[in-house]
Amino acid sequence: MIAVRLLQRHEWEKRLRSYGCYPIDGLTELNTSEWWRWPWGGAPFTVSSEFDGSMDEWAFQGIMRDMAELAPPDWEFSDPYNAGKPKA
Repeated sequence: MIAVRLLQRHEWEKRLRSYGCYPIDGLTELNTSEWWRWPWGGAPFTVSSEFDGSMDEWAFQGIMRDMAELAPPDWEFSDPYNAGKPKA
């Protein structure tokens, strides 16, 4: 059996914010997900989580895959703490 690692809310939220993503205030809250926005704008996306706020690692990897596919061509991902800026 494959063990799936669960990320607690503080872990996945810190990672998303380090890439420049942020939660959208004022949108309708869903039972087990939240609306977030990409750092470059565009359509909002949902972050699915359990009732306790945890998320499995595979769900987080799916968000990162979507981010890589949807990012503008000149977007910099090499350093997550300086992400959110086009390449110089």
